[in-house]
Amino acid sequence: MALPSKGRIQEDMNRFLNSAGISIIRDGDQRTYTGHIKEFEDIKIRFLSANEIAMELLAGNVQLGITGLDLISELDNKISKEVIILSKLGFSKADVVVAIPNSWIDVSSTQDLAEVTRDFLHIHERRLRVATKFERLTRNFFNEKGINNYRIVESTGATEGSPSAGTSELIVDITSSGKTLEANNLRVLNDGVILKSEACIFASKSLNWDKFNLNPVEKLLRTISARSEAINKVEMLFEYLSYDDSLELDLFRKFNGIFSGGTPNLGDAVSLITPEKKSSSCSQYLTSKGYGPIRINRPNLIYFNIDSAWQKLKTEIDL
Repeated sequence: MALPSKGRIQEDMNRFLNSAGISIIRDGDQRTYTGHIKEFEDIKIRFLSANEIAMELLAGNVQLGITGLDLISELDNKISKEVIILSKLGFSKADVVVAIPNSWIDVSSTQDLAEVTRDFLHIHERRLRVATKFERLTRNFFNEKGINNYRIVESTGATEGSPSAGTSELIVDITSSGKTLEANNLRVLNDGVILKSEACIFASKSLNWDKFNLNPVEKLLRTISARSEAINKVEMLFEYLSYDDSLELDLFRKFNGIFSGGTPNLGDAVSLITPEKKSSSCSQYLTSKGYGPIRINRPNLIYFNIDSAWQKLKTEIDL
């Protein structure tokens, strides 16, 4: 299994795994690039950069890896052929976006940008330059949007500084808060989000899984899924003291709420899992229907009977 060796994604991953009760042990000091998982010692760890992890997964040199969806998507836009997304982990979220100078006051959409690229070519007799580290994602997105008159300028440094430096007219870059774009007088097109990325756990299909003992893999995936399921979720507890045949469907439609124990019977103590941001409105809805008091917990782990990450892996490798 390959894990990030540096950067924000490593810091976010360490917090995530620690909160799931998973201990990553390096074989030596911090300069050592191998290790293991204390709770699952049959799983050996390689520490690589996030980009190297994407390449090693695609090459089939590691079985599992945690890295950004943007990096896998940039290397192989048909991910399912070589790499399986087992689970989105809910951290290191960022968007790959098309950003233009604030001075382009009449440009707000990709349709506007397509017109600008045509006019730019006609006036300047050269194609508009797009600075990016995401050439594949950019070309695919621009092709979908009918943007043709441009050329890619490979970015090796701080992409957001390229327009002000005069080396490009606009950029495609990844951003988590947008503050760096704002600081460089750039803004995102209204429909300019190419990819919503986050850290994911991936599996490689480019190898034979039959020779491995997969029991620790199943346990690891179940634990990781339980932690990712609990992020930004709350458990709402109340007594189901009056029958309402529409309650379960209404809670799902309005609040993405799911009864953890299945459809309740009259008199049951109910556990409802719902996004934290909807807990206030959901509580008001339940109390207005006569249910209460409502008690709210913040679970650290949420295990389901069937783990989707493990099921995906079994299906893809024909177990």
